[in-house]
Amino acid sequence: MNLTAPSVIARLLQEHGLRLRKALGQHFLCDENVLKKIIAAAELAVSDLVIEPGAGLGTLTLALAARAGRVIAVELDPKLAEVLRANLAASGSTNVEVLQQDFLELDLAGLISARRSIFGLTQAKVVGNLPYQITSPILEMLLAARGRLTSAILMVQHELAERLAAPPGPRASALGVQLQAVADVELLAKVPRTVFFPPPEVDSALIRLAFLARPRIEADLEVFSRVVRAAFNLRRKTIKQALIRSPFLALEEEAVLLALREARIDPHRRGESLSLAEFDCLARAVAQIIARCGAADGRGSD
Repeated sequence: MNLTAPSVIARLLQEHGLRLRKALGQHFLCDENVLKKIIAAAELAVSDLVIEPGAGLGTLTLALAARAGRVIAVELDPKLAEVLRANLAASGSTNVEVLQQDFLELDLAGLISARRSIFGLTQAKVVGNLPYQITSPILEMLLAARGRLTSAILMVQHELAERLAAPPGPRASALGVQLQAVADVELLAKVPRTVFFPPPEVDSALIRLAFLARPRIEADLEVFSRVVRAAFNLRRKTIKQALIRSPFLALEEEAVLLALREARIDPHRRGESLSLAEFDCLARAVAQIIARCGAADGRGSD
């Protein structure tokens, strides 16, 4: 069964009485060449555990199963999950586990640890065509589970892909800076909307996240994340004003100016102009100020 053929997809949908739900971002890949690019980029081996969000009919799932040691295919729609299981059975694939649930509710780190232990797998990767509506929450999940992951090969909205890989400047984003602190972020290819059935309203892009053994920054990652989000939350304001007004930090003006001075950053710059190294310095300065304030509060309560 050629699941990249639009006629086959249409027939399966009709046979199973499936009506696509736009709210779930249900657009199925129907291009063999793009499928091959995804598989090549994933660099799969029989020692790999692969988690696929939004498995759909199983187009990518079947290709992953042919190369990886174990595949966990996650699909929210119960009717699609039923068709997915039928397609896997018809193909004879025995190394795929279908989870019919919301990917965002997974304990991703726990799932990876358990399956790697059971099946003796050495690496864990996430590979999938992400529903546009939940791309950012999924990327945040990958950030949280980065210690268990080797890499992620993802299809995302093209504009978002550019922002994730962008250097400092107007195209940069808070999520991109956070990812670049812990991974190599690479935009591999632009993918036209015409390779999906039905076609979405925007073009996509294939990106690779290669997680680092050690972060590129020295700052505490939680504080670093708060500082980055604060800087981009009011991106038209100066870095000084963005930090003062941010709900992510709750710092007084004096503390913000002190942190900027210690990090040697001009208060009149915009957050989007800061390099990864500058964000690192700023986050370390903020962490020290928070620690000093906490110590002072502790002395005052004795």
